[in-house]
Amino acid sequence: MCNYTLKRNSLKCKTSGPSAQLELDLNVSALSEAANYHDSERFGFFAILTRDASGKASQRSYTLDKLPYILDQNGQLSRLFVGCKHDVYVSQASFETPSRRVVNLKEIKLAYLDVDCYKFAWGQHQSPEAIAAYFNFLCDFENVPRASEIVFSGRGLQAKWFFEKPIPREALPRWNALERTLVEKMEPYGADPQARDASRVLRLVNTVNLKSGQMCRVVFLNRNESGQIVRYGFDELADLVLPKERPLRHQKAPASAKQQKNGLPYNYGLETLHWAFLEDLRTLLQIRGRIEEGMRNRFLMQMMSYLALSNQITLKDFYREAQFLAEQIDPRWTFHSKDFGTVYAKFKAHIDGERVNWNGQEKTPLYTPKAETLIAWFQITEEEQRQLKVIHSKELRRELNTEKKRLWRASKGMRTAQEYNEDRARSRDFNAESAKKLSEQGLSQRAIAEKLGVSLGLVNKYLRNK
Repeated sequence: MCNYTLKRNSLKCKTSGPSAQLELDLNVSALSEAANYHDSERFGFFAILTRDASGKASQRSYTLDKLPYILDQNGQLSRLFVGCKHDVYVSQASFETPSRRVVNLKEIKLAYLDVDCYKFAWGQHQSPEAIAAYFNFLCDFENVPRASEIVFSGRGLQAKWFFEKPIPREALPRWNALERTLVEKMEPYGADPQARDASRVLRLVNTVNLKSGQMCRVVFLNRNESGQIVRYGFDELADLVLPKERPLRHQKAPASAKQQKNGLPYNYGLETLHWAFLEDLRTLLQIRGRIEEGMRNRFLMQMMSYLALSNQITLKDFYREAQFLAEQIDPRWTFHSKDFGTVYAKFKAHIDGERVNWNGQEKTPLYTPKAETLIAWFQITEEEQRQLKVIHSKELRRELNTEKKRLWRASKGMRTAQEYNEDRARSRDFNAESAKKLSEQGLSQRAIAEKLGVSLGLVNKYLRNK
C-alpha cells in the first residue's frame, strides 16, 4: 500500500506489495474513463474540443452512441488528435443538442475539481501518484469525501466524484451549490474557482498536455471492498459536502408571506426558483415553436436574467449563451449583442454586489418580475400555464395548491373536509337516536352522557329535539 506522511508541506510516498503495480493497474483508456460519466446507450450529445500549438481551438459534438468509436484507441480521435499536435478535451456533461451551452444541458453524472497543484510546493517534485495521495490526505483533512477518480492532467489534477445515476438539468442549482462548496473547501490547495460550470470540458486521458509534454492519465481510483469504483448518490454527496449551519442555496429563500405576496411558490431557494422560471420559459418556447418578433427581445432578456440569477453563467459566457438562446427563440432572428448591453451591465452590477432600491426594498439590478407580469408580457394562456411549473396566475396557483393538498391528504389516509363532516353528522344522528332509546329505558341524562361519551349538555339537546 501507499503510505504518506506530511512534513513541511512535502509528501513522501513509499510503495510496497500489490500497490507496486499501481501505475500499470491504472492504465485506463480514454473510452473507459469517459464511460464513467457518459452512457453510450442514452440519448444526448457530448463535445470534443481540440486546441493546436498556436492556440487555435476547434469543437465538435457527437451523439453519445458514437462514444465508443470517437474515443477508441484505434478510432477517429486516435488517428487525428492523439500525439503532440493537439490538446484534447471532452465535455463532462451531455447536452440535448450539439451545442455545449449550460442552458442546453441534458444531464451530468459527476462533480469535479480542476486543481492547479503545480503552483504549490506539495504539487511539485513528486510523482503524479504521490501528489494524488497527498490530495486524498487534504480531502480527509477538510472532511471532503475522497474522489472516485483522480486524473493527472500533465500539470495539475482533475478530481472527479462519480454519481450512481445521472442528474437532470432541473437539479443544476443544487449541483452548482455542491461545486461551489467543493471549490471553497479546496481552493487553498489549488482548486480553480473558474472551473466549476456544468458545461466545462476537461483534458482527455491518454492525450498529451502540450505545455508540459506529459501524458494525461488516471493516477488514483477509489475502489470499494468489491473492487468497484466508489460512486455516490447525488443527494448523499451533497449532504456530506454542503454546510449544515446555513441554507444550501446561495441566498436565503424569502419568507413565505413575501413569497405569497410576490406570487412565488413555497419551499424554493432563490437560485432554484430562478432556474425554474428559466425552465418554464424554455417549456413555453417548446410549446409555441418560436417567439413572435414583438416579444423576442424581452423574452431573451428575461431568460438571460434568470440564467444569471440562478448563478449558472459567467460574464465571459454571457453573449455566447445569449446567442444560443436567440437561435432557439427564432432561427430567423439576427442577434446583435449590442442590443443586450443593458442586461450585461445589470449582470455585472449583480455580480459586483450592487443593489437598487425598488419600492423601499433593496433588490438585485436584474429583472425579477412577478409571474402575473410574465403572463401579461408573453400572453401565456391558462392551457400553457398548466404545462409550466411556477408561472401561474393567482387563480390557477390556488387551484393547483388545493389539488396538491388533497392528493397529499389522500396519500396519508386523511379524510377530506366533506368526509369529516359526513362522518360527524352520522355520529350525531346515531347519538341522538341512542339517547332517546336510553331515556325511554329510564336512564338519567347523566347516565346517558357517560354511556355515550358525550357532554350532559348534548344529551339535554338530543332529548329536547325528540
